[in-house]
Amino acid sequence: MDRRYSSAVDNYIFAQRDDVKLTLEVLRDIIFETVKAVEESIKWNCPFYCKDGLLCYINYEKKTKKVILGFVEGASINDKYKLFSDDTAHIKKVYFEAAEKIPVAKVKYYLREAMAINKVKSKNFMSIRKK
Repeated sequence: MDRRYSSAVDNYIFAQRDDVKLTLEVLRDIIFETVKAVEESIKWNCPFYCKDGLLCYINYEKKTKKVILGFVEGASINDKYKLFSDDTAHIKKVYFEAAEKIPVAKVKYYLREAMAINKVKSKNFMSIRKK
């Protein structure tokens, strides 16, 4: 399995308290399992995942004391399982309590939707550049 973990993301995760660390690690593993050849890096002080553009990010939000899985093109994703918060217009977030059991199949659905959106946007961008 091709997993290219970023040492900067390792450091970010390992700096969190144990229950938060566990949730971040589970989300990270789900992302790597679902998104083949995903690129992981720190952007805007949290772990971001890129495939055909910015895909999603994970973060611990101190204000709410919750772990976030944020989707950059979330407004374009069908919120089939009604997990998205409405606190932002474009980026959509799923909030998890630290050490909460993650609904893996639902998270994978959202990741696949985000990948499909990025793929279309990437193809459209490339066709515009060729003109």
